[in-house]
Amino acid sequence: MHPNKDFIIQSLQVQLSQASLNVAQRDAIITEQKQQLDELKKELEQSRKKQIEEMDNAE
Repeated sequence: MHPNKDFIIQSLQVQLSQASLNVAQRDAIITEQKQQLDELKKELEQSRKKQIEEMDNAE
């Protein structure tokens, strides 16, 4: 194979590896943020229920 082709192929392989790593890192961040969002939604729902109970008991 032509040396220039080898260099181009190697360069593209490195770029592809870097892009794959970036996607994996982004997926990990998205997963973490989704878990945090789910926890916050759960806390909000619990807070709403508690406030409703408190208002119902005050009547």
